[in-house]
Amino acid sequence: MTDGQAVAPLGQQWPPEVPPLHPPDRPAPAQPPMPAPVPTRPSRMLPTWEETAVRDRDLADRLLEHRIILVGGTLDDAVADRVAAQLLLLGRSHQPIEVHLSCPGSELAASLAVADAADLVTAPVHAVVRGVLKGPVVAVLCAAERRAAHRNALVVLSVPPVAGAEGTSEAVAAAAAQHERQVAQLRGRICSVTGRGDEEVSRDLGAGRLLTAEEAVAYGLIQQVR
Repeated sequence: MTDGQAVAPLGQQWPPEVPPLHPPDRPAPAQPPMPAPVPTRPSRMLPTWEETAVRDRDLADRLLEHRIILVGGTLDDAVADRVAAQLLLLGRSHQPIEVHLSCPGSELAASLAVADAADLVTAPVHAVVRGVLKGPVVAVLCAAERRAAHRNALVVLSVPPVAGAEGTSEAVAAAAAQHERQVAQLRGRICSVTGRGDEEVSRDLGAGRLLTAEEAVAYGLIQQVR
């Protein structure tokens, strides 16, 4: 025995044997099975609004092939730009253009811009009122050569308040003067197709007069009820 070497106690083996972790007569405990993956719902590749926009654009393109323009919702500057462009595109031919109107809201400047575009094209413009037509969009109806309406359509003669009347007194006065000029244009278009006087039309616009399809015929705005 050399110096520094440990001496095993009597009757014991050195170094002692380390017992196995799992003796041969006892099998190792089975590992719990891995949980099955939970199936997940497939995610959409594109947002719904994009798919809807594609369908709407495809439908509008098909209608344009048949020289039909849809004007729905609120007639604002963005809608007016689109409709005016479509009118100018189809107006290069002499075949009629059919404009379907369903606008429960409309802006004064935008409505007059579409009416002016209808005046510029050489092709005849035929308007059909579907649903509710309210406000200055009536100017677009008046710009059409032929004017029809569905049996359940409604026409509301009204004028929106002055827009953008803020800032200095000069700016407010200028906005009011511009608004009055545009209202005068709207009254002139209505008077031209109905044969009614400026005072009567002005009174009806201020009161927000509502006309059914049959009443619109009697008023002179509509020529035919479908």
